[in-house]
Amino acid sequence: MALRPIALFLTGLALVAGPAASYGQEVAVPQTQVSQPARRLPYAQVAVVDIPTILQQATAMRTIQQQLDVQKEQLQRDVAQQQEGLRVAEQELARLRQTVAVEEFDRKRTEFETQVSATGRALQERTRRLDIAFNQARNSVINTLDQVIAEVAKEAGATLVISRQFIVYQAGGAADITSEVLERLNARLPQVTVSVPPPT
Repeated sequence: MALRPIALFLTGLALVAGPAASYGQEVAVPQTQVSQPARRLPYAQVAVVDIPTILQQATAMRTIQQQLDVQKEQLQRDVAQQQEGLRVAEQELARLRQTVAVEEFDRKRTEFETQVSATGRALQERTRRLDIAFNQARNSVINTLDQVIAEVAKEAGATLVISRQFIVYQAGGAADITSEVLERLNARLPQVTVSVPPPT
């Protein structure tokens, strides 16, 4: 009678585990659980390029910066002239306060405030157009740079190009194509004309 609980326990265990778990039988492993050998990925042939240095030394970028400097200097002269005009107008407005009727002074003051607002908007619009012109010129250099990098990398047999400033650690050698890319970029795009869009 003492063996009955053990027999019931073994019977219950067999029912839970199923026939495949019977003592002395091998447990079948589902095919989905069989480990497959990991697929080996191809090694990348890495090339390195120093993009900030290229953009700093490229002749096209230098011509863009020269044109931008000229535009900024002209803008500063125009702003100084407009500010002087507003200063004179403000002095005249202060003088009129003592000599004209209140209605006339209010009209003159409204005209002056309108002039100040218009001058500010014109300055913002002109600055915006300069930014657009610079970005468009710079993007033309970057687009050409992308094409040159792809060409040089292909000729060098590289399948991956990394910009130098993103490299944290490097073991082993990688082809540095910076000089070749810069030389070819300068030959293909020696200068870029900055075209300022007309006022909207």
